[in-house]
Amino acid sequence: MHCGVMVTGYNQGDWGRLMKEEYDRPPEVSDAENMDNTLYMGDLVEPLGFDSIWATEHYGSAYSMQPNPLQYLAFWAGRTNRVDMGTAVIVAPWWNPVRLAHEISMLDILLRGRRLHLGIGRGIAPHEYASLGYPLEQSHKYFYDVINAIKAADGAERFEFHGEVYDIPPTTIRPQARHKGDLTKDIKVAFTTKASAQMAAENGLGQMFVSGADLNEMTTQVQMFNTIRSELGLPPDQPTTLLWMYCAETEEEAEEGWEYFYDQLTAAQHHYFEWNNPGFDGIHGYEEYLERQTADIGTADAGFAARRGTMPIGTPDQIIEKIKRLQETISLEKIVVHVFYGGMPRDKAEKSLRLFAERVLPAVQAMPTPINPMSLGDLVR
Repeated sequence: MHCGVMVTGYNQGDWGRLMKEEYDRPPEVSDAENMDNTLYMGDLVEPLGFDSIWATEHYGSAYSMQPNPLQYLAFWAGRTNRVDMGTAVIVAPWWNPVRLAHEISMLDILLRGRRLHLGIGRGIAPHEYASLGYPLEQSHKYFYDVINAIKAADGAERFEFHGEVYDIPPTTIRPQARHKGDLTKDIKVAFTTKASAQMAAENGLGQMFVSGADLNEMTTQVQMFNTIRSELGLPPDQPTTLLWMYCAETEEEAEEGWEYFYDQLTAAQHHYFEWNNPGFDGIHGYEEYLERQTADIGTADAGFAARRGTMPIGTPDQIIEKIKRLQETISLEKIVVHVFYGGMPRDKAEKSLRLFAERVLPAVQAMPTPINPMSLGDLVR
């Protein structure tokens, strides 16, 4: 199994200031210091034997401070020699498709033969859409226009595209990629509803989990997606999954990881649903987020408890068993672990990462990744 690391910077301690809107004073710990600690963690990924480095895309808050994942991954491409790169995710509606196709092609050149694994999303937070000037209510149109435009560009000497939003005249992507024609064959996207799954399958896209879903929820979504793919004459898909990891020698020490995970969920709730957010009422395609805007993420909540069976937080043996169970259930093909989150001190994050690399990573990388019956749902009955 392929095992990557999400190298993401947070300023967790700044949420108190942001929620009070006390913008007349700076963060207690600067973003630069937080990012320096993140870069330190990123420098450990290749030497410790992981397969890839991943980045995401966010704007404007203390949550996940990477505004351009391709710029960030170009930095890592120049600092490494072996690992692949991945995006989880590029938010397609925030990009001009010609510019995005150029940047993907350029990063493919900079990787010198290594691969770029593309995860692409639609975005949620209204404040990000507003600050960038894109209409949240038209995100579906922008999303599929951008994806289909970069797919048209991939492998073509000249291409043109005529969509609902973008009308691209004949043009060429330069520099042309090393993996020309193969960059967009396995794009993974995040979705939760059946309608979104249908659209993803119809557009030839695979599945990515980027949130802390529990095992039953993930299994149901994979079964639904593979059923839709079968109806379209497509083979089963194997998802890429991002999970929050904390590896400790004992169960007692591992409990601290659950505290960091809870703090991470709180930060996500602030970023997506509370801070600087006018709400989702009346926005087509975002109806499901109305409920989540007032969701309870307390540690006693059933959803949080269910995640204990999914998140690789625990002792090395417990983590191996959780990942093995995920593979047997959803036919997991690639796993990407968050390793530095929720206000976790850098020394503890490093200790966890090194223990995972020593005691868990070899077992995960040796793990077969077949398509298992449970991920096919009704297709095997």
